[in-house]
Amino acid sequence: MLEKIAAIGLATLTLAPVPALAQAIPPTAPAASGASAIPNRATVRWGTHGTRSRHRSTLNRQKARATAERARQVRAAPKGSR
Repeated sequence: MLEKIAAIGLATLTLAPVPALAQAIPPTAPAASGASAIPNRATVRWGTHGTRSRHRSTLNRQKARATAERARQVRAAPKGSR
């Protein structure tokens, strides 16, 4: 079974045109000139302070709404279903 899979893979590679293989293999990135050329994704901030504040406010509002809805469901549940 493994030999069949290997044969199919090799046949696919041999029958594929060379430009298709070149597209499948991503080119390597050029070497960075310094450590600051590659930013740390954890420290990069996108958007302005106002944008982040509105987003955080929206998330907190959604979380509060979901928590309140869950509390209403628990209170409204019949005694035997808990």
